[in-house]
Amino acid sequence: MTISTLIIFVTFFAAFVQTTTGLGFGMIIAPVLLVIYPPVDAIQITGALTLLIAAVMTPFSLDKIVTRELKRLAIGSGVGLILGTVFVKFIPIPSIRIAALIVLSYAFFRYVESHLSSRRSIAADHDRTEQHKGAVRYGLASGVMGATLAMPGPMALIFLRNKRFIPEQVKATVFALMVGSYSTMLILSMAVNGVSADAWIGLKMYLIPTVVGLLAGFTMSKHIPTVLFDLLNTILMLSAILVLGAKIVGL
Repeated sequence: MTISTLIIFVTFFAAFVQTTTGLGFGMIIAPVLLVIYPPVDAIQITGALTLLIAAVMTPFSLDKIVTRELKRLAIGSGVGLILGTVFVKFIPIPSIRIAALIVLSYAFFRYVESHLSSRRSIAADHDRTEQHKGAVRYGLASGVMGATLAMPGPMALIFLRNKRFIPEQVKATVFALMVGSYSTMLILSMAVNGVSADAWIGLKMYLIPTVVGLLAGFTMSKHIPTVLFDLLNTILMLSAILVLGAKIVGL
């Protein structure tokens, strides 16, 4: 099996996972693409295909988007994307990875802690102001991670599930946020780096398996129970933490 054939199968699997859980495409496909593509090309291909998935999925779940939280996440994400673009220019990537690892690990700890607790799904009134600020903070972290690591999804998903929104609402809101995040990220990347011929060829090559994986995932996502949804996302976020850690230590 050639590397190109392997990437086609991996792309299908990544699209399937992304569509069913709301996360995973970039975490799965980017490391594989980096084997044969320069970092800029790999990120652009990953971003464009993820944007395709999010853009296709969003219209099917408009009624499930948590609009008030999306607005607050988007405000934070917009600021985070700008800050992340500046960070990439002036801060070494290893330092960014360390900061992202710390933030994501803390958020993941709160995510697990929340699901192991017996807190009520509806917050008390005196907690709402703090939670509103929390949406902007998580959105800020999402934007920074989107601009620097092409990973805007985990922080938003953690925040929404901590607030006990059902999986359908979480996926719909995360996909809608991704449309804005990846669009902005790609515009900034193309403005700074342009788009190489190899990136265009790769995008065309992996478009079909992405679409097939998207369709398969869309069909399967209707039958995934909440417990399995949380389990799959826990595994994906742990994988993201491990990948960041491996990159930091140079593995």
